[in-house]
Amino acid sequence: MCVGAQHLNINLQMNYWPALPCNLHECQEPLFDYISSLSVNGSKTAQVNYDARGWVAHQVSDLWAKTSPDRGEAVWALWPMGGAWLCTHLWEHYTYNMDKGFLEKKAYPMLEGCASFLLDWLIEGKGGFLETNPSTSPEHTFIAPDGKPASVSYSSTMDMSIIREIFSEVVSAAEALGKSGDDLVERVRKALPRLYPTKIARDGSIMEWAQDFEDPEVHHRHVSHLFGLFPGHTITVERTPDLCKAADYTLHKRGEDGPGWSTTWKTALWARLRNSERAYTMVKHLFNLVDPDHEGDYEGGIYSNLFTAHPPFQIDANFGFSAAVAEMLVQSTVKDLFLLPALPRDKWANGCVKGLKARGGVTVNICWTEGDLHEVGLWSKNQNSLRLHCGGITTAVKMSSGKVYTFNKQLKCVKTYSLP
Repeated sequence: MCVGAQHLNINLQMNYWPALPCNLHECQEPLFDYISSLSVNGSKTAQVNYDARGWVAHQVSDLWAKTSPDRGEAVWALWPMGGAWLCTHLWEHYTYNMDKGFLEKKAYPMLEGCASFLLDWLIEGKGGFLETNPSTSPEHTFIAPDGKPASVSYSSTMDMSIIREIFSEVVSAAEALGKSGDDLVERVRKALPRLYPTKIARDGSIMEWAQDFEDPEVHHRHVSHLFGLFPGHTITVERTPDLCKAADYTLHKRGEDGPGWSTTWKTALWARLRNSERAYTMVKHLFNLVDPDHEGDYEGGIYSNLFTAHPPFQIDANFGFSAAVAEMLVQSTVKDLFLLPALPRDKWANGCVKGLKARGGVTVNICWTEGDLHEVGLWSKNQNSLRLHCGGITTAVKMSSGKVYTFNKQLKCVKTYSLP
């Protein structure tokens, strides 16, 4: 990371989005070392600033692992969820590699500290819900009931989505490590169903704040309130269809315009909704050529050297783009693998992709012709049982370590051989 300020809320996160699905997991090691440094400094920030246990990092950091709030207006300077968002990378790393040594020795202690802070940060609000207060939705404002612009409220959707993600990960990690009975885990488990829920606004979109405030900038570049859809996992097509419908409308409402990183995030969100045409539209939007001599006339796009424009240049959209395209081709849980879930079949009618990674430690090669699956090859270092999904077909698959399995378009295994 460069010397100087670095926004944690988007920039640093997006830089690492392709590391796991694009099979570059070793590139995350510096990030984990950095999170470890944040957890040390952040424990002091938690104690001094909030009289809380565990550790916290806000949305701006630097080479020296700054964890305290930044200077300036609350709308962008006070957001204590930066460390929690970073911690989601720890659990994701485990789900892609299934390395219990990493989970136990490196990831879980930092997740524990993060969850400890979040438990202390939450307060009981109306209806018995656990809430964050004060709370902001990064860099965005709303119209308060008195008609004036404001940015501070309670339980912003992004706050609650990140906390829900962390608490779910702590419970899952504890189960994997045989720590389910620990006091912290029990407290997290009891807090999970009490977290303030994601709500749908009167117009059918996902509410960005706990109340249905008027949005003064409906085409705002941030889509923070859709964190639960991507990169999170609490909004899914299979489990929460109503929230997915609201997320669809939210993306339509936000529109296509925005800086490069916003375009990339929207691409991944449309992919998670399995909307191939909208995902492809955002891909095309990112490739709008920007003249650097007139970049003030544009928002987003790409320069002739393929660097993405903010403007000016920000590398996070380049890295995030790879992850978004991977999401169009492969989506996964530890137990389910979805092939070509958001493939724009008439635009990318024929193609192959090799070496993508799915959760559960599975490596994936896919070839498709005329918009339909032709062949898929899978292998893993672990013994796996998973469900393979494509084109309305689902097949249960059992994989042995070190063997390559080839499936045809009907998802029938047609060939198996051992890796050399």
